[in-house]
Amino acid sequence: MQNFYVLEVNREREEEILDIFKSDIFNESICRCFILKRKQARKFGLEWKICVVDILKGIIFFEIKDVDLFKDRLKKCKRFFELNNHRCVKLKRLNENDISFIKKFENDSMIIAHSIGDIYKDDIIVKEGPLKGLENMIRKVDRHKRLAFLKYKFSFSDYDICLGLEIKNKIRGD
Repeated sequence: MQNFYVLEVNREREEEILDIFKSDIFNESICRCFILKRKQARKFGLEWKICVVDILKGIIFFEIKDVDLFKDRLKKCKRFFELNNHRCVKLKRLNENDISFIKKFENDSMIIAHSIGDIYKDDIIVKEGPLKGLENMIRKVDRHKRLAFLKYKFSFSDYDICLGLEIKNKIRGD
């Protein structure tokens, strides 16, 4: 079993806190750490542009080699507690279902790409992208904003996850 954990941090400071974990003092204890992000098409004036947006605000994911060493280094890191408004944090372990869900979106940058699909009758069919095979988890689609809304129950909490989905065709079956 892999050592995947999450840490809930100050929502406005995730990037700064992530930089602390990527520094040398945590090198021996962490394999990798990341924030899940997604690509989203947004319309500015008459043009569509691709932006990068956080999916789970305030959540940092970790793959940890040595948990005890990580906790020890975390306790000694004053800058982390300053950025996190001196709040106590709890490192939460992910179960196998959570890990497999995250790995469906895994790539080098951990930026989830946009998916493309169709609506046939009332069913969503994702033709390409990371949402392919997860159609049953999609609970709502906003065709104008090109978004799909999923509800996922992590072992530590429930989250509404919003990912990019462009519907190319809507086919009414008779």
